[in-house]
Amino acid sequence: MANLRTSAAYRIAFTYAAAFAAAILLLGVAVYFAADAEFRQQRDQTISDEIADLAQEGRGQKLAREIAEREAGRTTHSFGYALFDSNGKRISGALDTARPPTGFSMIIFRDPVEGPDAARAKAIDLPSGERLVVAVDSEAIETIDATILTLFGTAFVIVLVIGAAGALLLGRYLRHRLGAIEVTANAIVAGDLAQRMPVGPNRDEFDTAALALNAMLDRIAGLMENLRQVSSDVAHDLRTPLLRLRSQLEQVGKVDGAAQRAIDQGEELLKLFGSILRIAEVEGGGLEQGFTRIDLSALAEDVADSFLPALSDSGRNFCWTVTPDIIVRGDRELLAQAIANLLDNTRIHTPIGTNVILLLETSPEWIRLSVADNGPGVPAADSQAILRRFHRTEASRTTPGNGLGLSLVTAVAAAHGGEVVVDTGKSGLQVTILLPSAT
Repeated sequence: MANLRTSAAYRIAFTYAAAFAAAILLLGVAVYFAADAEFRQQRDQTISDEIADLAQEGRGQKLAREIAEREAGRTTHSFGYALFDSNGKRISGALDTARPPTGFSMIIFRDPVEGPDAARAKAIDLPSGERLVVAVDSEAIETIDATILTLFGTAFVIVLVIGAAGALLLGRYLRHRLGAIEVTANAIVAGDLAQRMPVGPNRDEFDTAALALNAMLDRIAGLMENLRQVSSDVAHDLRTPLLRLRSQLEQVGKVDGAAQRAIDQGEELLKLFGSILRIAEVEGGGLEQGFTRIDLSALAEDVADSFLPALSDSGRNFCWTVTPDIIVRGDRELLAQAIANLLDNTRIHTPIGTNVILLLETSPEWIRLSVADNGPGVPAADSQAILRRFHRTEASRTTPGNGLGLSLVTAVAAAHGGEVVVDTGKSGLQVTILLPSAT
């Protein structure tokens, strides 16, 4: 039911069905009133013809006999007759009613079977001063009106049922076509860049839109592949001379302190290009095929144990709380690298005496792995910028690093269907990796 309320496809379908039903309703109402008016006009014309014909029969006893003959010879009870004298006394005819005014009017007469009943009557004054009345019972038109209403009501209910069924089918069709596009788009967002929008054989509007989207995706994929290729080529091309430079400097490193510093700089450059290649590999997608079930709790414990000496020796207070038996599907090496990068950031960018806490917990929807510290933190304006490549805050420009650590963490989280949340808080910094719970 929630889908019916929130789905644009169903809203469009039901709006169309409601508009169609409203048109049928308006048409039915118009037909009903038009038919009723026509029946009443024909009735009035029939009464006028009958009273005109009867008035030509004369007056007095002759007219009374004609009225009696017509009442005795009629096969239906369609007409009622009455003849009143100038004093208002009924002197002929079986129509039991009070003397009506001249012209058309609605009267109440006494039916021998049903009692008081309504009728449409016309009265004219004869030259002799008598008043002739001809009436028709309204029951016939009321019966016709009731029949029309019953038929129309039944037809309208059928139209509503057919319209609702048609709206459900149309809404389901639209959701099916749009859902296929949504599934493909989500797969592409998740990293499967080879996916394309489904195209049917009919070449309708959905297929035309899918073809246009596929052409756009092909173009984007080509540009991304070129960009990745250029980045990889640059990194590989620069890595080789850097390795050669480091090898040569190592030969003279023992006798020249400047050479050793140059070796260290070369090592930093090699790490930089290694990080660029790793991020490009992760963001390239296709890693899900190698995912396995991993005990994230045990992995977090291992990484925390391995970092405890480094953090303690550097003057930081490190502790962790890990919920046991948390299982995820993913790449063990990448997840370990992401946790290591978060801990290494606290070692590099916090002062001595900082408290560092690693926390791993789970909920029905998410697994939360966070590393928090009470150090200087970062400005709130930089909370998202620090996740971008090569971004460094003013305070961190004098510390080692290249601004790629958190970028790799973000790429790893995205590859596992998660995200990274940065909380600057009042003091310190907390970076949280949110991963979907394993099913």
